[in-house]
Amino acid sequence: MIPLVALAVFVTIFVLRNGVSTIDALVESFSEHPWITAAAFMGLFLLKSISFGLPFTLLYIGAGNIFPLGWALVVNVCGIVVNMQIPYLLGRFSGGTAVERLLGKFPKLGKFEAYSKDSALLFTFMVKFVGKVPHEITNALLGSLKIPYLSYMVGGVLGLLPTMVATTLVGKGLDNPDSPLFIISIVVVVMLLVVSLLLYRRQIDC
Repeated sequence: MIPLVALAVFVTIFVLRNGVSTIDALVESFSEHPWITAAAFMGLFLLKSISFGLPFTLLYIGAGNIFPLGWALVVNVCGIVVNMQIPYLLGRFSGGTAVERLLGKFPKLGKFEAYSKDSALLFTFMVKFVGKVPHEITNALLGSLKIPYLSYMVGGVLGLLPTMVATTLVGKGLDNPDSPLFIISIVVVVMLLVVSLLLYRRQIDC
């Protein structure tokens, strides 16, 4: 894992320093090779699964700016699926001590953990939709809690879908920030953030 982690850190620092210009460079280099570009995005989504610095937002916007809308949504959904694999598997096969370590570091997760026994799919959906704890951490936690894989994948993708679609639309309208598409997308993203924050605070205060 050490070379992979080192590579993840290097790529994360590079992307954070260059921001959207990194995505622009990707467009210029692979504009005639969409499959290579899609594969590069899958690699970035995979690296994000073990890196805390690379934000989902940058990848969503980048895909929305590069690909036609339909393909951008497909790329981002596939990227979410790729991203959810490694932390879940590490958490699932690391034993019960992983749950204790995660809850020790993020004690507020204990409020959500109690709901996992009622409905694994709904629990996963809420954890991913609320999204106030890093996704890499929640993916590992869900694996440690032995959430069934199908419930984990379906609930996780559905939980991330609203923000992903809205942010992808932001990327689609990035070249024309005065357009209704861009403005409405920004408003929707902000609304989703507010709703997720309210849900988070409600669960924590319960």
